[in-house]
Amino acid sequence: MFKRKIFAPIGIVLILALSSACDNTTAKVAPSDLPSMTPSVAAITSPSSEGSPSAAAENVEKEDNSIRAIGTHIVGQLLVKPATKATVAPLGAPSCYGLETDFGWTGDYEVVWESKSDQIPEKVMALPLDFEIIQQAEEPIPMREFTIGETTIFAYTPRYTDCHALETYFFGVSDGKAFPVVFDMKQEQNRAYISQLPHRSFQVLNNELIVTGGYGAGDEFIEVYHFQYDSMKRVMVLKSTDQVKPNQVVFNS
Repeated sequence: MFKRKIFAPIGIVLILALSSACDNTTAKVAPSDLPSMTPSVAAITSPSSEGSPSAAAENVEKEDNSIRAIGTHIVGQLLVKPATKATVAPLGAPSCYGLETDFGWTGDYEVVWESKSDQIPEKVMALPLDFEIIQQAEEPIPMREFTIGETTIFAYTPRYTDCHALETYFFGVSDGKAFPVVFDMKQEQNRAYISQLPHRSFQVLNNELIVTGGYGAGDEFIEVYHFQYDSMKRVMVLKSTDQVKPNQVVFNS
């Protein structure tokens, strides 16, 4: 009799509980009772993932067909601009090519001359395909200007720093016309540009262009080139070459 009095009520309670669970099919379950299988609402709408752009998004490449350099002359201007289209993006990481906040452009660029008299762009030179430019700001940079004889010469360096050498292009303006100035290095073919040591700008003394060449690991000497400008041929002609030790070079302040 004692066992019957104990188990009979328990059986009734179980039956009633099961019946209640079956009838109440729309009963709500507290979120804390559910297994964690999806992100919480707080995680989805948190400022770190939605309210602010990620580092990758900030470094996304975008189209930019802006002018990258200007050489201003009394009768016109030289412009470095995309021939078709170009893109820009922050470098994103520091290196010998620049800081992470610097801007890098890539595209098919050309140099054009715009005369004040007719304002019709005239192509002076097509720069190499997939041309790379690195600058510290988005504004176009001014070309460096000097005069030899009756020719005004503009120098354009697409990057402000480098691991070994900076290629620099030269353009002349004379009698209202612009043209590329190439380099006769006493080789079979003239060069379209000259490579110079980063942070050691070229000099012009007594109508002579002096360029300190690039430097690589293991080089014992750095070559210093001396050029004379031939206005008839529009060529910088190599006249002599010096060799200096790296510790003898005086860099820009």
